[in-house]
Amino acid sequence: MLKTYFSTAFLAFGVAFTAPAVAQNSYFFPAAQTGSFDPAVPTPEQFLGYPIGSHYTRTDQIVAYLRELDRVSDKVSLRVLGTTFEERPQVVATITAPQHQQNLAGLQQARRALVDPKLAAPDYRALPVVVSLNFGVHGNESSSSEAALLLAYYLTASTSPETKQWLEQAVVTIDPLENPDGRDRASHWFDQNKSWPNVTDPLDREHTEAWPGGRTNHFYTDLNRDWLALTQPESRARMAFFHEWYPNVMIDFHEMGTNGTYYFEPSKPFSTENDLIPRATYEVLNVHLAKYFAKALDNLGSLYWTKEQFDNLSPIYGSTYPDFQGGVGITFEVGSSRGLAQEGTNGVVTFPFTIRNHVATGLATVRGAVEEKELYLRHQRDFFTSAVTEGRKFPTQAYVFGNAQDQTLTNKFLTLLLQHKIEVHELGKTVTLDKQQFEKGKAYVVPTSQPQYRVVHSLFEELTTFHDSVFYDVTGWSQAHAYGLAVSKQKSTGLVQGTPITAPKTLNGTIRGGSSSYAYLLPWSEYNAPRALTALQRAGLTAKVSFKPFRAGPADSPTDFGYGTLVVPVAAQKLPVDSVFQIVSRVSRQNQVTFTGVGTGFSVGGIDLGSNNIRTVPETKAALLVGTGTNAAEVGEAWFTANQQLGLPLSRIELSNFGRAPLGRYTALVLVGGSYTSLDKAAIDKLRRWVQEGGTLITLKNASEWVIKQGIVKEKLLIPANAGWADTTALAVALAETAPPTPKATRPPKAETPLARRADFAEQEQEGTRAIAGSIYSADIDITNPIGFGLTNRRLYVFRNGTTFLRPSRNPYATVAQYTASPLVSGYVSRNNLRQIRNSAAVVVSKVGTGRVVLFADDPNFRHYWHGTSRLFTNALLLGPLLNLPEGPAAISAEEEN
Repeated sequence: MLKTYFSTAFLAFGVAFTAPAVAQNSYFFPAAQTGSFDPAVPTPEQFLGYPIGSHYTRTDQIVAYLRELDRVSDKVSLRVLGTTFEERPQVVATITAPQHQQNLAGLQQARRALVDPKLAAPDYRALPVVVSLNFGVHGNESSSSEAALLLAYYLTASTSPETKQWLEQAVVTIDPLENPDGRDRASHWFDQNKSWPNVTDPLDREHTEAWPGGRTNHFYTDLNRDWLALTQPESRARMAFFHEWYPNVMIDFHEMGTNGTYYFEPSKPFSTENDLIPRATYEVLNVHLAKYFAKALDNLGSLYWTKEQFDNLSPIYGSTYPDFQGGVGITFEVGSSRGLAQEGTNGVVTFPFTIRNHVATGLATVRGAVEEKELYLRHQRDFFTSAVTEGRKFPTQAYVFGNAQDQTLTNKFLTLLLQHKIEVHELGKTVTLDKQQFEKGKAYVVPTSQPQYRVVHSLFEELTTFHDSVFYDVTGWSQAHAYGLAVSKQKSTGLVQGTPITAPKTLNGTIRGGSSSYAYLLPWSEYNAPRALTALQRAGLTAKVSFKPFRAGPADSPTDFGYGTLVVPVAAQKLPVDSVFQIVSRVSRQNQVTFTGVGTGFSVGGIDLGSNNIRTVPETKAALLVGTGTNAAEVGEAWFTANQQLGLPLSRIELSNFGRAPLGRYTALVLVGGSYTSLDKAAIDKLRRWVQEGGTLITLKNASEWVIKQGIVKEKLLIPANAGWADTTALAVALAETAPPTPKATRPPKAETPLARRADFAEQEQEGTRAIAGSIYSADIDITNPIGFGLTNRRLYVFRNGTTFLRPSRNPYATVAQYTASPLVSGYVSRNNLRQIRNSAAVVVSKVGTGRVVLFADDPNFRHYWHGTSRLFTNALLLGPLLNLPEGPAAISAEEEN
């Protein structure tokens, strides 16, 4: 029955392709009466020159149409929020009644009473409800941005009394392009590969995007996971706009697989919801709106589902962050055509059909929000009032954070808190808390009793108790652990003093002691120190790194310099003394770090500057294998870390080009997680020779498994690779956990897999209970190893979402980071996987000839915000050639190993 409906809908819309604009209106707005649109407002079809749904609209065309609505109507204002990495504008159209358009700033000010409990309650009848409609955060989920054009047209052009009432009672913001760069990457693919007539075969090129696809932004970042971390410019611009309005209802429009129908919330009760959020959000507001969505789709005859799969667990999504701000955030997912038309289990899914479903639920959203306006406004006021109360009850009354030895990272975290409108105070005195020193002016205090208590809790606290064991995404999202800064939980507010900070501190990089004719020193503990090294080298200077700590500077006020300290000897440079000073000064300012100029190589304590323990750092020439088979997200993370954090050019080599790559020009090569089966024996031998001749190979997650299985290194997996247990899928691990134990004296043949118990068909969804659901662990890090340089605490927080288990090396110096005996800090992990993680290796450096392989069990650059472990990755890139490990007393030969 549905197959006939889908096909009929497609044929009906085919008529609209050649009919006047009114025919297209009747398809997308079937309930609208003929003549109920202002003819002075052009339809999208009239402006673009083609019917919506017959072509994928480029981002510049989408922006141009909204500019036209702004020009012709006093109900619309278009604003540019920022630009993307590829210089595309981020825009938002605000649509409301003309008198509201003249007073947007006044409305925002009046709405402050909803989010600030210190202010008197507002007159709810006088305030408009704010509805935020957001489209295309995943660029290849393309029906959403097309729907944005139609919704903007309807709200602008409709002359119906109902629409007039909506705009009197609501401010509607439309973000048509949450991910402009990904949108254009996808739309170009679909438009370049479409056919006449349409090819509905799912294997047609039109429906199978090439790697990396258009889902993500320029650096392959999933922007729908960036609402809390704010690592990307698109996210930061959007967050600033969000906090101007604090939407009461916010919708994130998505697509899912072609075989899906339509999803809207409510989500699965309790198990996919966050206990910090008042139950009214899920049980009243969500359910109320769901009735409007259901009616809209019922009127179209479209199938839908709720209460499954997608979650509201953390504030990392565009559909969940509003829940933490007193609004209600909702995900819409429509079964995708991924092209103009594609066969699915429900029949042929067409692009116009997917657009129409989104248009229907978009209009239903505005209708539901307006009809129960006061409910949503009162909820937001109550939400922020209860946040202050809940924060006051919470055992931790304040968090103190900061690292005087790493002001750049401390400032970065402070900036993140202020972007979330969190109340932060500067620490008024130097104190020692939990055996950690926090210095006045270099540390900060965050009280929990504040309107943003629930976001504060999410940023700082651990979570290990859940209602379920099957999850859609990560279960550990604490940014405090990700940054790796010192944090102390206080049971009183005694350290909360003075007025809250309104802006992050400006760090003025400088040279302490001024110009020097001998040397400049920079502690490697500063987060921006590696970037400063790259800048110095690219400017033509030679730099060294210290393998032992020392004390230097004026005798009356010397400074302790730790492992990894940069030393820039002046006399060894090819440039004049003044030129060296100018370069170091510029680098210090640009990277907000402080160098120390010294006039002698004779240290006050420790090694002297001419010691063999201070070694020249070769300039890094790095490459990254990319393309089909590699994990695009991890590729983007490594690329972003090298390019944006280090300022380091990183060559991205397609796997298909590896055979002709001149590896000799590179000092480091990165392999992220993925499949490397496309590399034949000749390619593997080439890679092995390059490492043996001095190269630094850096492998992440199951790429580390791959180099072990290929015999490039002599390290071992915790579970034998030939047992079939070390695959990165949760299912393979689950099978291994139910298998009978293998005797130590024998190994199963390669063709065998562990026997699994019988299971009921309905149990298959519980395989997720055996996975590692993106959680946080503690490890012990050797801070005297170059991989650990810059860290000042041996305790390291590591994020894991894979099942690569590395055995600690037989060389005691080679296991740089090892999970602790009780490693779980936050998030969910199965008991069996937790046993595997305990005491396993997180990072191993394996010597191969004159080169080395740095094996990471996990992804150290996860989603660009795991700064504690990304240091290890940058150290491997920059300092890899200096990793000459001693064999150690426990090292054994290959013959003994076998």
